[in-house]
Formats: sequence, C-alpha cells, structure tokens
Amino acid sequence: QVQVVKARAVLNANIGACYIKLLEWKEAVNACSEALLDDPQYTKALQRRATSNMELNTWSSFDIRSRRFVYYNKLLTVLPDSSDEVKEIKRTLQLLKPRAEAAQKQETAEMLDKLKGMGNSILGNFGLSTDNFKFVPNGQGGYSMNFSR
Repeated sequence: QVQVVKARAVLNANIGACYIKLLEWKEAVNACSEALLDDPQYTKALQRRATSNMELNTWSSFDIRSRRFVYYNKLLTVLPDSSDEVKEIKRTLQLLKPRAEAAQKQETAEMLDKLKGMGNSILGNFGLSTDNFKFVPNGQGGYSMNFSR
C-alpha cells in the first residue's frame, strides 16, 4: 500500500515534468499537486509546482501571500543547506513579491476596465457614462461620489 502511494506520487510528478516540457503550466501544477497529496514532502513535485506557478505569472496563480511562499519555504526546510537548489529558491523568493504585485496591478486594471465597459454599456442607455461619476476619498477610508455632466 505504501509503495503504491509512493509510486503514484512519482508518476504524477513525472507527468508534471512532461507538462513542463510542453509549457502546459496549469496542467503541471495540477499533476504536481496530485503528487503532493500522496507525498507532501516530495521535493521534485514541490519544485515543479513552484516553477510552474511562477511561469503562469498571474495574480491568481501567485496566490502569493499564502501558497507560493509556503511552497518555496517548505522546499527550504526539506532540502539540505548544501543543495544547489537552496540558492536558487532564495533568489526566486526575492523576485516573487514584485512579480506578484505587478501581476495583481495588471489584473486589477483589466478587471476595472471590463467593469467600466459594462457600466458604460448600461449607462449609455440613459445618455450617461462612468466618467460622469467621480469618486473622491473622504479621509475616513471611504469615498464620496460626485456626479458631473
């Protein structure tokens, strides 16, 4: 039973490696996650999942403040200090935060543009636009809305 679980973890991690070679990052993350369900300490699966998440480069893939840092920090605890990968992981951790923040800003801007477009399509029926509404910080953590034509 234990051998079957270990073999399944290895197979799923290898499937993840195949997806990485094909540049199929989401599938690689899923395959490596399956491997880690069977063996949470499996370093190759941890590395492959972390690498694939890094390549996805979207805010949702970063899920940064929780999972991604946890993956890399877990690798740091599992790998021996003399390992060559430890230096690479530490370097990656330094690069991760700014990349995540940039991805968050980009996705937020895209989402707001889509919402603005939807708002304009609805308000256009009344001869209005989202540009007619100005939001001004009120100093108490909220916003005041002003209407102008």
